[in-house]
Amino acid sequence: MVAWLQMIPALAKTVVGFVVILSTIVFFHELGHFSVAKLTGMRVFEFALGFGPVVFSKKRRDTVYSIRAIPFGGFVRVAGMDPTPDGVDDDIPRHQLYSSKALWQKLLFIVAGVVMNLVLAFLLLTTYHMTVVIPPTVQTVFEESPAAAAGLRIGDQIVAINGTPTPSAEQLVKLVQARSNQETRITVRRGKEEFSQVIVPRLDEERQVGMIGVELYDQQPQSVLVSMHRAVRETYGWSVAILKSIGDMITGRTQAELSGPVGILVVTGSAVREGLESILRLAILLNINLALFNLFPIPMLDGFWVVIAVIEAARRKPLAPEQKGMAQLVGMALLLLLLVYATYQDVARFIIGL
Repeated sequence: MVAWLQMIPALAKTVVGFVVILSTIVFFHELGHFSVAKLTGMRVFEFALGFGPVVFSKKRRDTVYSIRAIPFGGFVRVAGMDPTPDGVDDDIPRHQLYSSKALWQKLLFIVAGVVMNLVLAFLLLTTYHMTVVIPPTVQTVFEESPAAAAGLRIGDQIVAINGTPTPSAEQLVKLVQARSNQETRITVRRGKEEFSQVIVPRLDEERQVGMIGVELYDQQPQSVLVSMHRAVRETYGWSVAILKSIGDMITGRTQAELSGPVGILVVTGSAVREGLESILRLAILLNINLALFNLFPIPMLDGFWVVIAVIEAARRKPLAPEQKGMAQLVGMALLLLLLVYATYQDVARFIIGL
């Protein structure tokens, strides 16, 4: 019982972190839809953060702004997009209906959420490169190297050489290269533990410098322009990598591995314990993942509405409400199956340990 009580503060931090990260991502996504709807003159009935019972709401002009009890999503409800009861759309001027807008305006409205998530990922990556400091950290330990003999592991941070601080990988490499075949005391941080270890850099005959046999990475605060350049490059790189990974799963090249709320909660807990750097990286990764997932043509997702808009433009008339309703019902069932499968994988991976 005492052990469970001791876990409550950590669990509370995890839940709060999970809700804050997810709510921020959803808010930016829906803000994209909302902003384009307003810019193109669509009537917005409601801008909601969350689902379920209304906790707070305020009506301003024609739009209700609400916060709902279940913080795992959100929506923007515009006139003329979904069928509304009691002919609500009948009293709305035609130029304010989604259904009356040009194809480019519909597509802009639909993809605006995805664009805003990618913009948020860019902003978070820019902030990351401007603020986060990571000491030289071991990325690879080569076999039969001095580092392997000294017991260095991936993830170890080398914070000093013979008492001289090593804030960057470049400085560390220079200190090591000058000490070939000499006993060298390195200070290592492993998790919350810090210890010293003696290591003898091996002479690289070709370059005539000392080597300990590791690959390192570090992170130093950068200028705004450098940070923005890196943010653009990494947003693009992560997006390509995620799409490739999804493509490999769909084609069967790799095993399908999905993560649902349980997995995200577990990873959030780990990120909260590790600090700002891990929280930012998690938020960036979730942003890009959810943005790209929303582009898939699955009913209930943005990609589905892109397909509908294009089909209706080609037919020059809207699909029947019954057809849209059936597609959304199938889509909801598919998403629920994906959620169940992802939750099963999460439970097997993080709780049962399979």
